[in-house]
Amino acid sequence: MNSRILAVGLRSDQKNNIFSGQAMMFDALVDFIQANNFSVSIVDLTSKYTNIQVGEFSLKRTLEYFAIIFGAIGLFYKCRGGLLYITTAQTKAGFLRDLVFINLASFFNYKILMQQFGSNFENFYNGLSPFLKYLVRSTFNKGSYIVVEGELTKQQFSMLDDYARKVVSITNGLPEKNLLSSNKGKTYSAEQTFNLIYLSYMIESKGYWDVLKAVRILVQEHKKNIHCVFAGAFKHSVDAEMHGNELEAADGFRQYIADNNLQPHIAYCEGLMGEAKAQAFLKAHVFLLPSYFKFEGQPVSILEAMAYGAVPVVTHYRMIPNMVTDEVGLFVEPKSPEQIAKKILFLMDNPEIYAKLSQGCVDRFLANYTLDKYSMNMLQVINKIMGK
Repeated sequence: MNSRILAVGLRSDQKNNIFSGQAMMFDALVDFIQANNFSVSIVDLTSKYTNIQVGEFSLKRTLEYFAIIFGAIGLFYKCRGGLLYITTAQTKAGFLRDLVFINLASFFNYKILMQQFGSNFENFYNGLSPFLKYLVRSTFNKGSYIVVEGELTKQQFSMLDDYARKVVSITNGLPEKNLLSSNKGKTYSAEQTFNLIYLSYMIESKGYWDVLKAVRILVQEHKKNIHCVFAGAFKHSVDAEMHGNELEAADGFRQYIADNNLQPHIAYCEGLMGEAKAQAFLKAHVFLLPSYFKFEGQPVSILEAMAYGAVPVVTHYRMIPNMVTDEVGLFVEPKSPEQIAKKILFLMDNPEIYAKLSQGCVDRFLANYTLDKYSMNMLQVINKIMGK
């Protein structure tokens, strides 16, 4: 029985501050299946360019894809007859890359497992020409299974043959092996600093500006003892409205802090990993991600917050409500810093409710979102495809 797997996806890259949830989950899954006696070869899709606009066509990224594809042909031959595991895209350039990989795999007699992170695939498909729609259908129909993040996202592949059987829902797990969290939630008392954390790419539609403005409201208008950590590299996305690129966004962020004298209440770092990230979550009372990001799915950072009992204040958007319920977090509208501030004030004024929500976060994480649960569910699909 062929137990060779060729895994194609983004990897974490500490040097270039690439810590996306998708990349971390790819790395964690590869480690897990290697530990279960599969031989895994990897095609790394991580770009050497750090200033590519998210979701926009990029000639240099397309040329980079061609180089990656050409360099991977030897691996496709080496692992022929095995399994291709590939994380698929929601953009034209990404799809054309996937088309080549999937057809190479078909030529070399691979079984094919695809995983689609995010909830924008249906919008991407509907915006294509009839010919490209045909290419999408014929390409994705080659897969044995397609893994998505939740039941609600299965429908985005309804254009495929036998999609109800082929598309499998597997909830994300937290790709952290050495958590410092416990099974206990957090408490808050009035003499403490109320600590907030935003951890994601600094993309406008992820809501970091709304968080920053909410901090100003809490500090200047309500005189609250607030501290907020922002962690993530600045990225420019196609849905940005305020700034033309990531450099302008970073300058605007720093200028707003200076203009409003928020320096004592704000800390920013481009990336948090390992012990530093764990310590930041241990201190945080609340996690903030008021996202309306075009490509949002199930943000892994929310799972990490829940593991540490940091109560999520988030938007009711895409797959987020499948992770955060009223028993563990609070919801706000997009682009609503006033609502964010109001929710924070509510939690500070009601420590018993805060403690209950925090404990609910930990309980829900342990019951549904551990790395072991996610990895075992993925392994079951792989074994089914491989005939084990």
